[in-house]
Amino acid sequence: MSPRSSHVRKPEHALVPVEGPSHWPAAWWAAIAAMVAVFLYSYWPTLQWMAEAWMKEPDYSHGWLVLPLAIVICYQRADRFPGFEPNVSWAGLSLVGLAIVMRLVGRIIYADFLDAWSILPLIAGAVWCLAGPRALRWALPAIVFLFFAIPMPYQAESMLSWQLQGIATDLSTILLRVFGQPAVAEGHMVWVGDEKLSIEAACSGLRIFVGMTAIAYFWAAVNDRSWLDRLVLMLAVIPAAVFVNSMRIVVTGLLYRAFEGESARHWIHDISGLLMIPASFVLLWAVGAYWKALYRPVEKMTAREFLKDRPAPLANSPG
Repeated sequence: MSPRSSHVRKPEHALVPVEGPSHWPAAWWAAIAAMVAVFLYSYWPTLQWMAEAWMKEPDYSHGWLVLPLAIVICYQRADRFPGFEPNVSWAGLSLVGLAIVMRLVGRIIYADFLDAWSILPLIAGAVWCLAGPRALRWALPAIVFLFFAIPMPYQAESMLSWQLQGIATDLSTILLRVFGQPAVAEGHMVWVGDEKLSIEAACSGLRIFVGMTAIAYFWAAVNDRSWLDRLVLMLAVIPAAVFVNSMRIVVTGLLYRAFEGESARHWIHDISGLLMIPASFVLLWAVGAYWKALYRPVEKMTAREFLKDRPAPLANSPG
């Protein structure tokens, strides 16, 4: 046997294992700090626009939690990190180029949301270049989760809010009638006797819809369940958000009938809005818990393991 044949060649695409961040050399941290500084300098106006929406618009107040939760997603999936490619994956520059094009188009047409959306392909392209395609697949759930920090385009937000207003009006009217109240819907208003409840854009349920979608996605990303389980929970967001918002309108209407003072009604409106957030999350958790208990993962067993757990047949038994 020749010396060449006895030499074991290292696989061409073998991944390089990486230790935890506590073992990273100072050069790595310096490179990360430099990239973060360049990113902040380039996207500072866009980040300011996003932070302003998080502070001033209740529908996007959850934006402050998106980045920490994205880090939690990566931490929960740390045991599945495949490692780094030994060489730079230049194909990742295609996503970086896409991010640059999105930024240019966003500036030309004055679309701040498109500028913010470019952050996602930029991060994905950087991970692809520096770590490889398999590392990108590992990080993709956390990268996609960053989408929930970006405010929706005004046209999409208005259209979705308008549709949710109509659904909330019709459903709350039906529920009020179930509770024995003389409710009549008129446009985006509900008349309960002589009491008028205006279902304004702020009461459309958009805030709950976006927040519940983010929480459902987070649950799907950190849980090791089948794709069907994750899909069911994501689809449950739509009826759950509509139901919770409609129940808020129903409770508000019933309490308005009982308390006529302006100060009391102001408290009723504000407190019902605050309670709607934990109520929606509890309902979503209940849907996930019920589905998880109803459809448990099938335990796979070999024939040897199955026969091992069965009692041995008696010696005098026939056959």
